[in-house]
Amino acid sequence: MQMNHMKKSPFQPVWLMGLVLGLCQTIAQNPRVQIPFELNDKSLHLTEWARQPMLINPVALSFDYEGRLYVVETARRGTVDIDIRSHKEWVIDDLSNENIPQLRNMFRSKMAPELSEQNKSWLQDRNGDGSHDWRDLMAVKERIHLLQDTDNDRKADISKVFAEGFNQEINGVMAGVLPYKGDVFATIYPDVWKLNDNNNDGIADKKEVLFHGFGVHAAFDGHDLHGLTVGPDGKLYFSVGDNGFSVRTHEGQLLHHPNTGGVLRCNWDGSNLEVFATGLRNVQELAFDEFGNLFSVDNDGDIREERERFVYITEGSDSGWRLNWQFKKGGWPSYTKTPEYCPWIDEKLWLPHWPKQAAYITPPISEFSVGPGGFKYNPGTALNERYKQSFFLCEFPVQKVTAFKTEPEGAFFKMVDEHIFLFGMMASAINFGPDGSLYIANWDGKWQPNKFGSIWMVDNPKIRESENRKKIAKLLGSNFNNHSDLFLVNLLAHPDQRIRLEAQFELVERDRFEELLYTVTDTDSNRLARIHAMWGIGQLKANKRRDKLLAKRLPMDDSDYEIRAQSAKLVGIRKLKISAPQLVEMLHDNNARVQFHAAMALTKAGNSDTVSHLISLLERNNNEDAYIRHAAIMALTGCALPEQLERQNEHVSPSVRAASIAALRRLQHPSVKSFLKDSNEWVLQEAISAIHDDQSITDALPSVANLLPSNKSKSEAITRRLLSANLRVGGKKNAENLIQYAANNSNPIPMRTEALLCLGDWNRQPLVDRVEGRVRKLSSRNSDLAKILVEKNLKNLFAVSDGEVLAELIRLCGKLQIELGPEQLLVIAKSDSQELAARIQSIQSIQLKDKNDVADDLLSLIKINKPSIQVAAINKFADIEPNKIANKLFDEWATLSNPAQQAFLFTLGNNASVKGDEIINNALVSLLEGNLPKHLELDVLIAAESRKTKILNQQLEKYQASLPANDPLAEYKATLFGGDANKGKLVYENHVAAQCVRCHNAGGKDNQVGPELSGISKRTDKNYLLRSLINPSVEIADGFGVTLIELTNGKSLVGRMINRSEQELTLIPPQGEPQKISTVEIKKITESNTSVMPPMGSILTKHELRNLMAYLETL
Repeated sequence: MQMNHMKKSPFQPVWLMGLVLGLCQTIAQNPRVQIPFELNDKSLHLTEWARQPMLINPVALSFDYEGRLYVVETARRGTVDIDIRSHKEWVIDDLSNENIPQLRNMFRSKMAPELSEQNKSWLQDRNGDGSHDWRDLMAVKERIHLLQDTDNDRKADISKVFAEGFNQEINGVMAGVLPYKGDVFATIYPDVWKLNDNNNDGIADKKEVLFHGFGVHAAFDGHDLHGLTVGPDGKLYFSVGDNGFSVRTHEGQLLHHPNTGGVLRCNWDGSNLEVFATGLRNVQELAFDEFGNLFSVDNDGDIREERERFVYITEGSDSGWRLNWQFKKGGWPSYTKTPEYCPWIDEKLWLPHWPKQAAYITPPISEFSVGPGGFKYNPGTALNERYKQSFFLCEFPVQKVTAFKTEPEGAFFKMVDEHIFLFGMMASAINFGPDGSLYIANWDGKWQPNKFGSIWMVDNPKIRESENRKKIAKLLGSNFNNHSDLFLVNLLAHPDQRIRLEAQFELVERDRFEELLYTVTDTDSNRLARIHAMWGIGQLKANKRRDKLLAKRLPMDDSDYEIRAQSAKLVGIRKLKISAPQLVEMLHDNNARVQFHAAMALTKAGNSDTVSHLISLLERNNNEDAYIRHAAIMALTGCALPEQLERQNEHVSPSVRAASIAALRRLQHPSVKSFLKDSNEWVLQEAISAIHDDQSITDALPSVANLLPSNKSKSEAITRRLLSANLRVGGKKNAENLIQYAANNSNPIPMRTEALLCLGDWNRQPLVDRVEGRVRKLSSRNSDLAKILVEKNLKNLFAVSDGEVLAELIRLCGKLQIELGPEQLLVIAKSDSQELAARIQSIQSIQLKDKNDVADDLLSLIKINKPSIQVAAINKFADIEPNKIANKLFDEWATLSNPAQQAFLFTLGNNASVKGDEIINNALVSLLEGNLPKHLELDVLIAAESRKTKILNQQLEKYQASLPANDPLAEYKATLFGGDANKGKLVYENHVAAQCVRCHNAGGKDNQVGPELSGISKRTDKNYLLRSLINPSVEIADGFGVTLIELTNGKSLVGRMINRSEQELTLIPPQGEPQKISTVEIKKITESNTSVMPPMGSILTKHELRNLMAYLETL
């Protein structure tokens, strides 16, 4: 009988889950009941287009223009796609990886054949060779299915496996597919693939790796290589999750961004691969609007009080996210041994723009969504009039597809008309077909990969069968090189974005510069036609004669602001330095979007003479528009000399100084240190961060370290970096700086403690950056220096330290092997005037060699009426005298505090002792007789199981036999009592696998997937809480299940049910106001019982479960 061991999930941890708790009445449920999907627009119809066995587990889908649908199907997710949350002890090794060879080496080391026995509990022998090793990761393949409706009956009738494999041990999940002009592009870590079906039999017969090197960390699964998209510049765009990349281009350049996600683009043959944007966590898909603006919705960091974000992605943008920040909150610091400080959260980088936000990032438009997945933009002729210019987003965890539009706001945008488009479907992917219908991939109500899957089609049947739609589909499927130049020019004004782009690309292929330029300059031409013509010119090869003509004729003063903006953009693309004066004038345009594109263009078309104008733009902007700021920073990076930027350290405007720092940061230039004397704390932090963070400007790091002795800043962000810089520089003066800071009573206690922790990491290799969580190599140093200087200053340090600082000082002595005598430690331990932290640490630091001197003192401490002191003393006595503790406490252990009794039983379970086994056996007898205090039940059972003696096993068998045979909760009943609410709160907030706070609110800011937990103890009892944890799908909390209500009048309603009583209930429909329904009107209620939360018994140990129960009872 396993009493205390967690059942380890090998690959897929709990993420985006809900502790589905709350008072609700059990409703008759059917595990396979399909709640009807609800479309907001009643003119649209939803029909099933394909279902298993044609496909299962669809991840991404994309049509070619002939109407064939390519669907990526995963089998690796949840089976062989390694996720660090299931291997938390690997996290530092994984963070150390910077390229694919290092990742491969880690996999083969951690899952070596010689470790087969150790790994078999989680690593299935999938290849049947008798060994549980890395080769088993190669036994599961990914697939691309090719589906087609050949008879136009709105149902797929052909399904073929177009390609399969992609099953090297380092392969992740295939998450992107795009058929385009005879090629099929697919993405799966670590590769971008180009596939071809040369004989047109629906099966790929040529496979080529276009790029290799994506996903250098195992990190979190689901953060994949995806988002394949045709760009308005005729390039292939795609997105990479924050598992990072280190990729060599075809031209030999290394693109090295190992700790963040981003967007890349290249030509279709793979040439000119470049990083378009960085700082993203996991934008699964990308969408361009009709003006070439790129948007996505980025996943959040799985951190409390933070949400997903709607992002505007521009060239060179840095959205701020770093993979290493994932491991700075939520339980991870206990594995990385770093403080729970995360710049993403603590410096509010994740929020939409606010005045003192870091200047080097491009902030999101807004907080938005839950678990974003598939994301697409209406090409212009799909669905109906209402959904023109609309984006569509799959929100998988909450079973809905959302629609919204955007409107310009300054140089960026705001979201408008956001609403639920489709409700009730666990949609993973979405795309438009050439027929104008919207196709949605459904995981069939399941959370994990399963044997189900379907594709659904949304459209207005009348519009779908219209002549216009048929013409569009026919035109898309045609060969554009058969059309005349005039026809193609006319198509640049077509209402369908796809057709406009194909016409543009064909005119580019034909090198029709004159036709394109005429369209650009013709003020009577359609606005979109003029824009596409400009994009086409941007694609053409460099030509001095043409560029000279273009510079003369571009409509940079057009009455239409969008034409002006696109003209400026084209100047930058063509690098028309002759047009720099016009761009400078446009920096004063009355439209912020024009200013933005003019500044961005100066990145490539400007020169050092334009710097002053960019500085003036920044001063006028005054940090109000983050995207004007970004454009100016990009331009300064591209055209300013470092000394010009350095001179801005005396500029009167903090906005100018901060932007200059951000530009120097991009240049990695050490002259940024000239800003370290800035009196403005926001600017100072920008400079310190630029030098300290990311890859760092190492030549300037000593200048940051030297600021510590004179530091008066109250900013935690600044102080932590100053302390870290001293640790990293590693000279004698740096160690002295840390000691002096720790010894100064006027400094904040947490920062004094941090100074001591930095000294404790003096020789740590590899060093996990204490601010960022990035793995770094320490600079060369005297390895004995920290010990020598701490010993020299030890007397003074003890004299000025108490509480947490003193506790950390005692720990530091242990790390540095500085011996503290037992007398000194016992004085602190016995001192009623000292804080508990210091007293407990004193007990814990007593050495084994001192056992003869301290045994009696420890016994006296056990009798002190302080539970935490008792527990520490019991644990230390058991550590130094394991064979004596049972005898010493045999007669009095039952008189101790509850936590001390529990600690005593734990020590007995881990030490062989006749007297200890006697105590455990007596307690088991009391349990069987019903006389054992309930707070000890779990501890006695775990102690007995740990000892495994014949007598104790017999007692355990009697206990097992006494449990109700048909009660799945019976083995967990011992967790109902005796928990520690404080420890339970830590489980709730920080358990890496459970991640309760990701989905639940317990009195703070709303969290998204699971219900509100505040007041749960008043609405429920212990048994309900336990049942909801162990079997969450038995009862779904009101408002979090999908409910179908059949009325007596024959109508049906679907939504989320809340506030149910004997007289009425309230139903929240997918759209609209809550409806109250009288129970006399209700014929039948059916509620889906699919919970996104797996049973907690497979995630938490019984101790953790007991403590979590205790915490929930305080809410």
